[in-house]
Amino acid sequence: MPFLVVVLACAGSFAVGGEPRVSKLAESLAGDDAVARYLAEEQLVEMGDAALPALKPLVLSEGLTPARRDAFGILARIRTPQSIRCLLDVLEGEKDLQVRGVVCGHLGRLGVEEAVPVIGKWLMTVRGQTFRRKEWWESGPWTDWILHVHALREIGSEAGVPLLGALLQAKNPGEGGAQLMRSYREDLEDLRQEKHFWAAVRGVEGLEPRVKRLFASFRTDTLAGIRLYRTGVVRLGIQGRWALEGMTHHPDAQLREDAAVFLKHYDRLQP
Repeated sequence: MPFLVVVLACAGSFAVGGEPRVSKLAESLAGDDAVARYLAEEQLVEMGDAALPALKPLVLSEGLTPARRDAFGILARIRTPQSIRCLLDVLEGEKDLQVRGVVCGHLGRLGVEEAVPVIGKWLMTVRGQTFRRKEWWESGPWTDWILHVHALREIGSEAGVPLLGALLQAKNPGEGGAQLMRSYREDLEDLRQEKHFWAAVRGVEGLEPRVKRLFASFRTDTLAGIRLYRTGVVRLGIQGRWALEGMTHHPDAQLREDAAVFLKHYDRLQP
């Protein structure tokens, strides 16, 4: 039976009302039925904040189980102040490095500036420490730690500049230290470019809110789209111009106007 037919056939199994229905959907995230998990995730996202109470036990559980990972993804897709607050609360109190890395990835893609000081707090916990092989892998893969740093770059907040600058001054030695320092340098350079970009944008009266609306739209695209458009526009290369020209055909009239105004001043923003 084709997958779509199976999905439609299974949809009726969740056609119950009220809180029991939401709880049943949340329970399905931990099940073995891939179709049921897919349907549950889509319906929980559609419910928005009404799904948060049922997701809370998964969000507050321990470790990085597939169900907990899915719950984080659902919160990010719901993308309301309440769901984002849930992710921020996890980031604030979570001791597990791998779990924090996943949450940082979501907050970075959403551009949540409130996450910057929390990420900074965690990054400062390794300032000046030595990471040798045994210690590093006992505390978690260094790639999960790097996700904290990359989230600062994706958020693009100027507040990340002094944080990464301080980490570079710490000069972490030992196994993993070289990887960390390289990431700090690369992401710090990106943030500095963004800082110059926003300074130029603010130099054009009325342009900043238009650019912020465009970037908010870019963040709702696929991850590949976010990386292409946002980085391209910030760097003001040919990719950025193509991205903005494409936005002049967007179905949203406000975004079309924003892109047209941005293009009008594009050359003035060149570094």
